[in-house]
Amino acid sequence: MIKNCAILFLLIFSFTKVYNQSIDYFIEHGLQNSPLLKDFQGQINTASIDSIMIKAAHRPQIDANAQILYSPAYTNFGYDEAITNGGNYSSVVSISQFFLNRKTIYNKYENINLQKQSLDNTLKISSNDLKRLITNQYLQAFADFSNFNFSQLFLKLMYEQKDFLKQFVEHGLYKQTDYLSFLIETQNQEMFAKQIKSQYIKDIYLLNQLCGLNDTVLHELSLPAIKKNTSANIYKSPLFSHFYIDSLKIINENKSIGLRYRPKFNWFADAGFLSSSPNSFYKYFGYSAGINFNIPIYDGHQRVQEYQKLKISENTRENYSVFFKNQFSQQMQQLNEDLKTTREMQAQLKIQLNSANELVNMEKALLNTGNVSITELINAMKNYININLNLNQLQIKELQIINEWNYLMQQ
Repeated sequence: MIKNCAILFLLIFSFTKVYNQSIDYFIEHGLQNSPLLKDFQGQINTASIDSIMIKAAHRPQIDANAQILYSPAYTNFGYDEAITNGGNYSSVVSISQFFLNRKTIYNKYENINLQKQSLDNTLKISSNDLKRLITNQYLQAFADFSNFNFSQLFLKLMYEQKDFLKQFVEHGLYKQTDYLSFLIETQNQEMFAKQIKSQYIKDIYLLNQLCGLNDTVLHELSLPAIKKNTSANIYKSPLFSHFYIDSLKIINENKSIGLRYRPKFNWFADAGFLSSSPNSFYKYFGYSAGINFNIPIYDGHQRVQEYQKLKISENTRENYSVFFKNQFSQQMQQLNEDLKTTREMQAQLKIQLNSANELVNMEKALLNTGNVSITELINAMKNYININLNLNQLQIKELQIINEWNYLMQQ
């Protein structure tokens, strides 16, 4: 029966091909496949086009216009010919352009530039968000994979003892009940291995979905080397930069309001045919030119209200900025404390692991002489495996803390 269980156990993971994949593989594909990141990049490209359109809009604008208007007038019927001339027949090319508006153009360019900076900053934050999510999901899948390996190790230890135990039972050194207890514990561990495998498959699929991968292959994961970033300037982080960019946007909008109340000038000219009679249309070729001037005088104090709205926006931005800085500082302190505690616990577990390993070896030696109970051996092996599981969880937790730290320290 034990032999059949061993064969079943070996098949638990062998029915599906397993390939080695590093965390870089998933991060690379996740960034490439993300529709959100592609959307932000598209918006950045669109902003570049908007900048070109602003330049084009302030160049001379040329239009071609043609009109044929017939307005018949009879006795007591028709429009006043003094107004309509009986008709209007025109074919004119016109040109116009605003001038003395360099500050307005610069303000629009600056607005587009700030939009691009904001989108680029958002793109960086979103990329780092995705990296953090992928890394956490990878670590979760790796934890399942490691736990499965530990369950394999436990079963291996039990399978190594089954022949000895069977012989000892046959020679009367151990009771049949001990052997049955051993079989039950083995079956429990096999069931536990299947449960871990099921969770591992689920987490791998979630990882693939997060990265936009249409992949059903089980990957053999490796413990990633995630180093703590301690050299970054946090005030250059995108998490801080967006507050600064928002401040520049408000300043630029404040300038834009003032520019809307400055005088506006544009020159215009046209040339072509304009006549009230179609028969002599070709005789009336000419041209005209002029300058338009416009300045707002009164708008019901809208400018004052717009300035007040911007002041409220700036106060709101400042409140968010101060709150975020305080929150950020607390998060960094908490992560440092968690990392310190986690590393201290790992050091303690490593010492316990050595002692547990020695105990298992001693129990196995005593088993050969019949001087230890099966229950004691099983408990010793379970304790050894549990310490391994706890140590593995702490290693994963350490990497998760570092991952969160590096996210906050992003550049």
